[in-house]
Amino acid sequence: MERLIIAQELADVSGEVIHRYFRQPNLSTETKTWDRSSIVTIADQEAEEAMVGIIREKLPKDGVIREEGVNIPSENGFYWVLDPIDGTSSFVKGLPIFGTLIGLIEENNPKPLLGLMNQPILNERWLGVQGKGTTFQGSAISNPYLQRTDIPLKSACLTSTTPLMFVTARQQAIATRLQQVCQRTAFGGDCYNYVSLAMGWGALPLVIVESDLKYYDFCALIPIIEGSGTIITDWQGKPLQPDSTEAIAAANHSLWQEALAIIDHVIGEG
Repeated sequence: MERLIIAQELADVSGEVIHRYFRQPNLSTETKTWDRSSIVTIADQEAEEAMVGIIREKLPKDGVIREEGVNIPSENGFYWVLDPIDGTSSFVKGLPIFGTLIGLIEENNPKPLLGLMNQPILNERWLGVQGKGTTFQGSAISNPYLQRTDIPLKSACLTSTTPLMFVTARQQAIATRLQQVCQRTAFGGDCYNYVSLAMGWGALPLVIVESDLKYYDFCALIPIIEGSGTIITDWQGKPLQPDSTEAIAAANHSLWQEALAIIDHVIGEG
């Protein structure tokens, strides 16, 4: 598959750019005017431009949905969905828990065709392809929590990138209730939370609840999560769509169902 090879090239070229800027002092940053918790750097911008350059050269009819620049319309129904640095707040602190997200979608297909997450500093790469098992560093993964239906939600670790992402009173109420139920709550991590969930790396099984998302924040993660056997949906339990803004992911179906029941209960109370 030509585009699978191109996805790997995009990860390579963006990683080269990010390496040059990682842990460099006095790096110019900006806070996006519409999002007080979102930062953009020259590394974000140059890494994205490097990826777009390859797409325009090798697949000129493909479109691009991007975080930093202007979207490019597709002439053939294929769109690349790019987030050059998901977790810029970690990047600017010198913490290697961010990633480059590269998704590929086709118009009228409800699920992304592929998703790649690249962590260039740790040299880690996850790949999910629709209908296939997720790979890490080219090898199939196995999640130890998939069949652990005996672990209740109260024994899980609830994680979200930031409490600032829960904007409305409804979102804050849901996040608070889940935090009260789960044994532990942890903030930070961005896309790294999702690949950790897919791998089953946590000392406790993970449940991720997030809001105020954009398509490029989760598009590439869908095939990675689903290809690992774990689950990701919106807060109603429905498949994520390009206009979705709220996501929940869980290490297994049992935890997901229990978390959804709490969300439904809080909404009913409201």
